[in-house]
Amino acid sequence: MKFPERINRIVPRVLKGMDINVKLKNWRAVEKWEDIVGHNIAHHAQAVSVDSENLLVMVDNPVWQSQLFLMKSDILKKIQKYDVRIKDIKFRISDVPLRRRSNEKKKQT
Repeated sequence: MKFPERINRIVPRVLKGMDINVKLKNWRAVEKWEDIVGHNIAHHAQAVSVDSENLLVMVDNPVWQSQLFLMKSDILKKIQKYDVRIKDIKFRISDVPLRRRSNEKKKQT
């Protein structure tokens, strides 16, 4: 007969199997996007999601898409300082105006 196991021993194993900690760490790249690239770039490009080891960044026009593609390796190096496992960045042109996080922060203060 197997004895019941305490939940505080089960949950950490389940979370580890789901890679929740890695996913949460990788989300830092989205949260810290403006700190990583600076205000000017963040005004034209916004990190919106993380899928596995890929960061999706929406840009407001093709010129910024090309510029950021050329800067990709430098951006990835800066991202690594936040202890994340992002291996690639995908830059996509947004069909809708980007939501400006930096402007929202200024309005709240």
